[in-house]
Amino acid sequence: MFVVPASQHGVYSPSKFVVDVWLVIMRYLSVLDIIRLGSTCRTLHEFASLRHVWRDALRFQHCFLDQSYPHLRSSTVEDIRHQLKTAARLDHIWTLPSIVPKRLYTFPLDFPGVFQGLKFIPGGTWLVLLFHCRNLNPSRHSNLCLIKPSTRAEFPAASTTLQSEICWLPFDQDSPYKSSRGDDLMLLRTKCNDGSNAFGIMHLNTKIPSITIPLVFRTNVFVRNYAAAGDYVVYGWITSDRRHFLRIMQVNENYDSFRMDVTVEIDCPKGHDGKLRIRYDLRLSGRVPCILLVSTRLMTAYNIPSTVPNDFDENAPPLLTPFWQLRPAAATFGRFVKIIHEGAIVSLYEGQIRFIRPDLDASEPNAYVIEKYNFEPPRPQSSQWPCLFAAQRIFWLSSLPNQKGTTCPWQMAIETTAVPENDHREGRALMDLQETHSSAPSATTRIVQDWDELSGRLCIRSVQSRFTQYPRCRRTVWRVTLVDFV
Repeated sequence: MFVVPASQHGVYSPSKFVVDVWLVIMRYLSVLDIIRLGSTCRTLHEFASLRHVWRDALRFQHCFLDQSYPHLRSSTVEDIRHQLKTAARLDHIWTLPSIVPKRLYTFPLDFPGVFQGLKFIPGGTWLVLLFHCRNLNPSRHSNLCLIKPSTRAEFPAASTTLQSEICWLPFDQDSPYKSSRGDDLMLLRTKCNDGSNAFGIMHLNTKIPSITIPLVFRTNVFVRNYAAAGDYVVYGWITSDRRHFLRIMQVNENYDSFRMDVTVEIDCPKGHDGKLRIRYDLRLSGRVPCILLVSTRLMTAYNIPSTVPNDFDENAPPLLTPFWQLRPAAATFGRFVKIIHEGAIVSLYEGQIRFIRPDLDASEPNAYVIEKYNFEPPRPQSSQWPCLFAAQRIFWLSSLPNQKGTTCPWQMAIETTAVPENDHREGRALMDLQETHSSAPSATTRIVQDWDELSGRLCIRSVQSRFTQYPRCRRTVWRVTLVDFV
C-alpha cells in the first residue's frame, strides 16, 4: 500500500510554524480552546504552557481578575491557568437556564459567643471568623478564628484562634485582601473609650496557620470613612473649615510599620466638600495607584503621590486635584449599597439597581459604564431583593414553588452583571440546592454570607434557635453551608 506523505496533503506538523505564529493564534482563542489545543500534541502543549499565553489571556479575556487580583500577575503559569479555567467554567455555567451545584457540604459553627462576622479569604479555602466571648477573653472579649473546613473525609479540618487585646468592630465593609506579595491581610477597626479610632493590620497566614496583628495605629480625628487594598491604607476626615484631608499609608514588607505615611488635601468642588456621606476605594491595578472618592452627588479620582516634600506645613499639606469626575444625570446617584474593590459602585435609585463602573485608564476623559437592573417589586424586604452583590454576580433568595407544589426556600436565583443598559431580567439562572446529593440542613433563617470569585464558592450561614419560648434557655445553633459550582 502506497502512503502519500503528509506534506503532499497540505498538512504540516505544528513545529513547522514558529512560536510567534502560534502565540498570535492563541490570542484569539478562549481559555478552554487553548487548553484543548494544548492537549493535541506535545509541541502545542509546550507552546500553550508559555507564560506569555496565559498572561495575555488574563489581561485581555478576563480583565476583571487582572484588576481585582493583581497578585495573579506574578503567579506561576499553573496558578494563572487554573484560575482562568475556573473563571471560564463559571462563565459557562452562568449561561445555563438552571444551575445544579457540583458539591454542597455543611459543617457546624460552634463557638461560645456573639457572632460578629464571617468572610472568605481570597481563594475560598479558608474562612475568617470574628466573635465576642467574655468567658474566653474577659479583658476585651474579641476573638479571631481562621477556619479551613473539611470538604472530604480524607481532608481534616484545621483552625486557629487569636484572642485579641482590642475589641474590634464587626465585619461590615471589611474583607480579606491580597497584598502586593500575595499575603492575606485584613483591616480591623474599633472605637476607643477616649473617642479615638484604632486600626489594625491583620496578617492571615494560611501556611502555618496563624493569625497576627503586627501593626496597630490610632487617630483622634473624626474618620468619615476608610479603605485598604494591596499595601495601602487610607482614611479621610473633614476639618471645621470644610477642608477634606486624606492620610495615605503604605506598609512595609513585614506589615509592622509604614514605608510611606503622608497627609494630603483633596480638591472637591463647592457643594461636595464632605457634607454628604463619603466612601473611598483604592484602585491599584491601573497605570498609577489612585483613590476613588464616592458621594451621592459626585465621584472623583485622585492619583496617589509617589513623593511628598518633607518640609510642608501641616496646616497646608499638598493639594490633590482630580483627574476623573462623574456627576449624576439627576440630582443624585441614589443610595449606595456596596462599593466593590476595583469593580463597580452599586447604588439604588428609583427602583433600579445600578452598577457604575468608572474607567480610569480610558483614553477618553471621565469614561464610565452604567448597568441597570429592574426588580419587581423594588423593596428591600421583598424576596426578590438581592441578598448579596458581587463584582460579577447577583444573588437573591426566591421562594418559588417546586415540582411538588410546595415552597422551596433553598432555591436561589443568580444573575450576571453583564447586562446591557435598560435590559430587564428577573433571574436567568436558578440554583436549586435540593437537587444536590447532600441534604440541605433544616434551619429557620438562612443568610447568604459571602461569595469567592476565585474558587466559585458560596457561603450560606443558617441559624436555628432552640427553646424559643424560654428566652433564658434559648440557644442559637449556627451552621455553615459551602456551595461549590466548579
